[in-house]
Amino acid sequence: MEPDDRRERLAELRAEVARLEADQQRGGWWRSVVVVACLVLLALVAPAAVVATWAHDQVADTDRYVETMAPLADDPAVQRAVSARITRELVSRLDVRAVTGEAVDALADAGVPPRVAASLHALSTPLANGVESFVGVQVDRLVASDEFAAAWEQANREAHSQMVAVLTGETGQGVEVEGNAVRLNLAVLIDAVKARLVDAGFTLAGRLPTVTAQFTIFESADVERAQRGFRLLSAAARVLPVLAVVLLGVALLTARRKRRTLVAAALVVAGSMLALGLALNAFRVVYLDAVPTDRLPADAAGAIYDQLVSFIRLNLRAVLVLFLAVAAAAWVSGPGPAPVAVRRGTTRGLDVVRHGSDRTGLDTGPVGAFLGRYRTAIRGTVAGVVVLAYVMADHPTGAWTLTLLVAAAVVLLVTELLARDPIPPVPGEEAAPPLAGR
Repeated sequence: MEPDDRRERLAELRAEVARLEADQQRGGWWRSVVVVACLVLLALVAPAAVVATWAHDQVADTDRYVETMAPLADDPAVQRAVSARITRELVSRLDVRAVTGEAVDALADAGVPPRVAASLHALSTPLANGVESFVGVQVDRLVASDEFAAAWEQANREAHSQMVAVLTGETGQGVEVEGNAVRLNLAVLIDAVKARLVDAGFTLAGRLPTVTAQFTIFESADVERAQRGFRLLSAAARVLPVLAVVLLGVALLTARRKRRTLVAAALVVAGSMLALGLALNAFRVVYLDAVPTDRLPADAAGAIYDQLVSFIRLNLRAVLVLFLAVAAAAWVSGPGPAPVAVRRGTTRGLDVVRHGSDRTGLDTGPVGAFLGRYRTAIRGTVAGVVVLAYVMADHPTGAWTLTLLVAAAVVLLVTELLARDPIPPVPGEEAAPPLAGR
């Protein structure tokens, strides 16, 4: 085609594009309204879907709940709080001061000299303090041991059904609601402490009846409101993710500029994940204010909150990384000057590497020809695998999502480096006839 013909054809195409855009603009104002409405709803639904999925997982999966709570056994703040709670409970049930006072009185009544009796009574307080200190030391050692971690995990596994009952507004033996407090039963842990005290020679601990001390997890005047919110989120856990995908699809189908809409939608979802992270940090302050420090120290309360929401943070990071990648891919494939410059620079760099390997005699042969012929299909397959892997993953994290995207990028990069465009046949040159058999 001659240059003049090319310029004429280009002018015709530009005129056709201008006509199509004018036709779309006339009577198409509603498209912008629908797209904006979908993006606003998407900004609200996306973080709610992450929180709802977390809430549902805590109810439906005992292993998931135990996985959430088990690491708290190694947290120093939680260990100190549990140790202090168990020690107070055991000392109060043992009534150490009364026992030591009775022992001193019995010795004094045994006919010892008055001076010795007076000395024994003076020793009653130090003896009681010594016994209390001994109990505290044994409890601290247990709490710092692997035995405590196993007992803590067992207590949380057994309490899962009761925790579900609390979050749905019911009560149980493992976790109870008293007024506005949610408390974990420490009976299993106290039994382990009693056995350890008896083994250490403190046989008095073996006479204690079953102790059902409680460890405060949450205390607030808004427990009933939290229960209603939890039930709502748990019920919507499977609806909200689907609704988010539907909103994204409607926005893309309605928009005139689909690539630009995809970039905007991806950035909206990523921004909503950042907003969710900020909301979690803000609610942490509310949670700490809701728990009285005489029931649970602030550092232990903070550790519990951070652990409870840790999987929300992991999921929001995964969604954030994924949609930032989608936004970047949609932008770099666009027709704007900056994306075109990026693609040209990348293409030049790949060509330099390809030509360098060709000059050194590295020939990709049939493999390169195959990759060059089916390059588009390979790109689509890699994208499909990434989407399928992300959707099928139970609980993708930010690091896992980033690893998946990097792996896909490496596959695509290797494909581009190895691919070779098929050599077109020379005009007028015919393939040589096959050799006749002899």
